[in-house]
Order: sequence, then C-alpha cells, then structure tokens
Amino acid sequence: MLAPDQTRQSAVFDHLRHSILTGALPSGGRLPPSRSLAHELGVARQTIVLAYERLAAEGYVRGRTGSGTYVATDLPDQAPSPTATPMLAAAALSARGARLAAVPVSASARDPALGLLLAGGLPAPDLFPVKAWARCAARVMRPLSGELSSYPPPQGLLVLREQIAAHLAATRGLVADPGCIVVTSGTQQALRIAADLLLDPGDPAWVEDPGYIAGRGALLAAGADLRPIPSDAEGIDVAAGVRIAANARLALVAPSHATPLGGALPIGRRLALLDWARRGTAWVLEDDCDSEFRWEGKPLPPLATLDKAGQVIYCGTFSKTLAPTLRIGFAIVPPPLVAAFVRLRTLTDRGTDGFTQATLAEYMRQGLLSPHIRKMRTEYARRREALLEAMGRVVRHATALAAPGGLHMVARLDDGVDEAGAVRACRTRELAVSPLRAYFAGEARMNGLVIGFAATPTAMAGEVARRLEAALLHTAAG
Repeated sequence: MLAPDQTRQSAVFDHLRHSILTGALPSGGRLPPSRSLAHELGVARQTIVLAYERLAAEGYVRGRTGSGTYVATDLPDQAPSPTATPMLAAAALSARGARLAAVPVSASARDPALGLLLAGGLPAPDLFPVKAWARCAARVMRPLSGELSSYPPPQGLLVLREQIAAHLAATRGLVADPGCIVVTSGTQQALRIAADLLLDPGDPAWVEDPGYIAGRGALLAAGADLRPIPSDAEGIDVAAGVRIAANARLALVAPSHATPLGGALPIGRRLALLDWARRGTAWVLEDDCDSEFRWEGKPLPPLATLDKAGQVIYCGTFSKTLAPTLRIGFAIVPPPLVAAFVRLRTLTDRGTDGFTQATLAEYMRQGLLSPHIRKMRTEYARRREALLEAMGRVVRHATALAAPGGLHMVARLDDGVDEAGAVRACRTRELAVSPLRAYFAGEARMNGLVIGFAATPTAMAGEVARRLEAALLHTAAG
C-alpha cells in the first residue's frame, strides 16, 4: 500500500532503490519489464517508466537497448541501507564540537505539549497584531517581489534600520546612526557575533550570576572563560566583578532588567561599569531585554546613552514586543567595528529574511509599534497583578518575588520543597515553569521557580495558582 504522502512514482522509486542498496536486486541483475511490474503493482505503466528513468538519472540502473534495464555494476558491494538510522558517535565530533554541543541554551527543554501557562519570558500569542501585520505584509509584497531572488543586505534593510533608530530615539532616548545598526536573527546572534569578534579562546568574561542562559552560552561557544559575577536586586555587582576578574575582556549585562531576578542597575553601578571598561579597554554587551515592560517607576535609559568611549554594544530584539518566531533583533555597533561585525554576520547566515524585515519596517513606518507596545504593557500589567493576587491567596509553599520589570518573576520555594521535583510536578499539571538553579553559572544561592505571566490570561490566574500549589504540596509531601 502506498504511503499517503508519496506519489506512486516516488513509492516505486524508493522501493526499487531500497532493493538495490540492500542487495535484494543484485549488481548487474535485470529489472522486471515495465509493463509486467506495472501489472504486478497495479499502477500505470508510465509510473514504472518514470521511476526507472529516475533510477537511471541517479546512477542506480543502466538501460541496454533491446535488452532491458539492469542494476548498475559500479555500486559499492556494501552500500548503506537507506532505512538505516544515522548514528553520530561522540567520538566523531571534534573537541571543539563536543564542547559546543554541551553548551546549555535554556533552563529546560521546552515541550510544546505543555502550552505556555507560566512559561517565562514569552509574549502572549493572543496579542499578536495579526490583521495589521497581514496588511503591512501585503503592502510590501509587490515592491519587494523583484528582490526575492537576491540575498537581503547583510547589515539589514536600510528602511528597517532607519525605523529602529527613530523608535529608539523616541522610546529609549538612545540616538543611533542607522549606519551603525546591524539587523540580526534575534539577540542571540548579535551576542554570538560580538563574542566571536571581541574574544579569543580563554579570554575572561563577566556574566551575571544568576543570568541569561542563552547569552552565557553565546560566550561559551566563543571560547570565553566565564567569570560569574553575583547579581542581586540591583543587577550585577560591579565591585565584586572588579575583585573577581578585573582583567576581563568583556561583560555581558542586562542593565534594565537582569534575568531572572529582574534587578536594574542604579546609576552608581552603571558609571562604575563604564569606568571599569574604560580603564581596562574592555567591552560591554548590553542586552536590553524586556526594557519596554517596567512595572515600578519609569523605564530606565539604556547604558549605551552614558557611553562616551564607544565600548558598549547595545543589543535589542522584537521577540518580546511582537513574536519570537519573527527572529529579528539588532545591534548598535561602535563605528570601528561595523565592517567586521557585518562581515561575520554574512558568514553566519547571509542575512535575515528580507520580507519579514520589510513588513516590520512598514509596520513601524505606519506608527503601529508604539500603540501595540502600550496595549501589551496594559494587558501584561493586568495579568501580572492577577497572578500575584491569586498566588498570594492560594500558594503556601512558595513566595513570589515581584520583579519591577519583565515578563516573568521568581517564586522562592519554601524549605522542604525540592526544586527539581517541583518542576516535574508542575509540568505534569501543564505548567511550563523553569528551575531557578539553571540560571546560576556558579553554585545556586536560592531554590525557586521562574514563572511567566504574559501568556497566562487573567481568567486563568486562579486555576493556575491552584495547580501550582497542588504541585508544590505534592513535592513537599513526597
């Protein structure tokens, strides 16, 4: 019986190729006449003829005029079976490849079957502006159609870079030259390119502890010698960083919203960080993640607004304000680094999808992004308050630490509640929490869960809190 997703011709071809490669049809052996094989399989003769022609084109068979079709005699004696499962032994990896394969990229593997309830750091899919986005896509499709056969500009579409510069100036107080903006496939790519350009293998680099796992991974993949620097309610402890590794070549920081505790660097620490970089000719990678979503006080300006020496690379993304699947981020690169940054970006993947870039540029040009962010900010504030209120009423085995910004919070677990067990128990109840321990590069200083609220509707807050408490109660009882 033919597979439903195969044409009859493809099914015949696959069957004959398998028979040839496994030796069921031996080298030099004659294939059945097309008419008789068609009758035997119950298909049209033309189906067999086309399958034979494809086998001949790929070198599996040879036709002999007036004699028939024969299996090629120049195939290996022991050809690999096409149905065999390829196995990649660890020994096949280079030493560098093995190190890269072991670099963690997230707190835990995301299981799509879990859904998004309490998933940390992800925006709400129900708030994506589907209709407005579709209108913008339709608007740019025709003028862009002539460019679809070309690679997008490696630095990113100029129209998008101009819109990004205007948006940052209006919303973040950051003045940027579009010529210094590089569009990337999310913040992750920007961090990796910067790390590859600025670090030699073994160079020391500061990372927040706890901190952004994937960002830490980007530095590890570049061969950095990570130096975990304590991060607290006010972000990275710069004085501790100077004591631990004053000679570090680079610091990866999130000054506006440290992951996962949510700390924001006060002005004293910001100036100290820039002074350290200036004195040591080091670089600062600023990850401005979640800066649009601040729940206490006014949004803080980027660290880059204070940088007078050109040692800060500012990285932003549209993953939180629109959707991660768009894969559009950007970096503002000091002028002397732009050419090298663009060259390495070209070697990475030849550019971010031009159609998506053009659609985003049109969306921003029409003035739709800022109202969308305001709408999300209002709704996320409601969802955050609803979850905090429900947890305060229902959850007895954990304490929510309400971060002043971002799309997630940390729930500190009570003594006697095992973190790993709590994560497993939550996931059996379709709660996509993450273990806090995974965010520490050094020894964990707190047991807790990282929980998101953006994708949890207010109507679900009570139910989610009850599930969370049931999971923690089960873990504590066990």
